[in-house]
Formats: sequence, structure tokens, C-alpha cells
Amino acid sequence: MRDQLSEFDYIDFDREIWERELEEFVPSTIYDMHTHMWSEAHKGAASGPGKGLRTDFDYQAHLDWAADLYPGREMHYLVLGTPVPGMDAEGHNDWMAAQLTADPQSAVNMTVTPDMSAEYLAAQVKKHGFLGLKPYRLFADDPADCRMRDFLPEHQIELADDMGLAITMHLAKKSGAADKENQEDLARYTRQYPRAQWILAHCARAFNAFMMEEAIQFLTGLPNIWYDTSAVNDLYTHFLLMKHEDRGRVMFGSDNIVAGCARGKYITYGRAWEFFPGHGELPHCDPTPTLVIYEQLRQERQVAEILGLTSGEIEDHFSGNARRFLTRMRESRHA
Repeated sequence: MRDQLSEFDYIDFDREIWERELEEFVPSTIYDMHTHMWSEAHKGAASGPGKGLRTDFDYQAHLDWAADLYPGREMHYLVLGTPVPGMDAEGHNDWMAAQLTADPQSAVNMTVTPDMSAEYLAAQVKKHGFLGLKPYRLFADDPADCRMRDFLPEHQIELADDMGLAITMHLAKKSGAADKENQEDLARYTRQYPRAQWILAHCARAFNAFMMEEAIQFLTGLPNIWYDTSAVNDLYTHFLLMKHEDRGRVMFGSDNIVAGCARGKYITYGRAWEFFPGHGELPHCDPTPTLVIYEQLRQERQVAEILGLTSGEIEDHFSGNARRFLTRMRESRHA
């Protein structure tokens, strides 16, 4: 499968970034709490939105890439369903569950669509032992400006509460967690359904730090929420989250492979953010871009230095917090 990822590569420049800036920062064990897998065998009627996510890669491809990205590290994952409208969701979920039987320390959140009933979800969770649910805004009628209930109906949240499931949530709306409707929804759902545990993806989708500035005091007051740091390349977002939040609630994630292993960086300006692949020629410096995941790790290392994180806190960020979270969720399932 690794050789099928022809649009991705790992070059000497990446290795130089790793050895100079990251080798001594990244601990020996990594739990990546935000990754995706995909197989075109389950594309169904998929077309249009989500097409860019459709790159074949399986569990072994993740391990092969990890050998390049984080040499010598022990790897475990929370694999999330890849959200592609029109996909064969059941086939995709079955395939992911089968892939991850190779690693009992890893877990899978199943792709869920708004039309799935609570009874269907319960049966699938029992069949495959899914840790939780992966809804996505692409399944809403208005993916950019939808509320959470538009792609995660309340009966699915009730089911997550009943069964003690995790929900990895990628918020919609232009200001993410700073949006008042998103805050209303998070405030109600986290308190009304206390056994459901929310992982707010991408630092609560604060790709631009203004979102975290306007939301952090609200977020720190919520129960039952956690974070993954996947694909956020904004230094101040990471700083605000690690300064003001309970660091035990913040877990490393990469958004590999399609997003995290793209060559470039997510940049911010004004109240916006976008992917920037770099310029081809710059006479005053080396214009070679590295991988998004390395740009993210550079920000995380710098924040760790600014805040004076201990080696124990860094190890918790990369593995300890996730290990405790996964243990808690599995024990809750059998309580």
C-alpha cells in the first residue's frame, strides 16, 4: 500500500527538519488520536465533496509512513472514518475494524451519517467494538454553516451517552468554537449526556488563533471534552490551549496521511486560514516546504519550550493522556 501513495514523498529535507528540531522532542511512544484510512473499494456513489480525501491507505501504510516520520517510535492510533458523501459507510467501517485487529492498543471511531438509527449504531458498535463515532459536516446540507445537529442528530448523541462512546467532533461555522450556536450546542450536549466524551478535533478547529482566543475561557468550563491537535500550524493556538486548559485533556493527533503528509503549511491571516504549498523559487532563502505534520510538531515543540513543559507532560501529551482516555472509555463500556 505504501507504494500506492505516489503523490506523497519523504525527502532528505524532511529528515533534516526531524533530526535538527524534532528528534529530541518527540517521545518514544506515540498515540496518534486523529488519523484516517481509506479504500476505494468502499467509494460507493462518492463524487464531489470529499474527493480529495480518497487516497488508498491502510493500517500498514500508516506504520510504513511512521517509520519515516517518527523513526524508532512505538505507534498506536485512533483511526477515524474518512467522511466521503455517497460512500459505502458500512463497508468502510467493517474494513477499518478488521484492519485494526492487528493492534489491541489502537481504536476506531466509525463513520456515521445523519440517517443512521440508534439501533443500527448500537449493533455496529457491539459487532466491532468501536470506541465511538466520527460524524462530519460534509454530511450536512450546508457543510460550512451547519449546526452540530445537522450532521450529528441528537438520537446519535443519546446513543453515545447510553453506551459510553467517544465522539470526534470537527466543528463547522466560520469561527468554530467561538461561534455562539456551537457554544450553545456544546454546553447543552456535554452536560445533558455526561457519558458521551467529546474529542474536539484540530484544537477545537482553531486553525486561526482568534477562534481559540474567543473560545478558550468557554471551553475550559465544559465537562467531558478533550482535544486532538491535528493539523493546526498556528503557534498561538497551541499556546493558548496548553496554557489555559487542563493539559491532561489535550492529546496529540496528526490528520495523517492526506492532510498531515501534504507538503506545505496551514497559514492564517485576518480571520481566515488555508493550505499554502509554498513558493517554487525564493532567491533569499531555501523555499523547500516540509510536511504539515512537521510544521505542527515545530509549533508544539516551541510552545513546550515557552511554557516550560516537563518531560512527563510532553510524554503525557503524546501517549499518557490518550492511554488513560482509551482505558477510561473501555472501562465505561463495561460499567
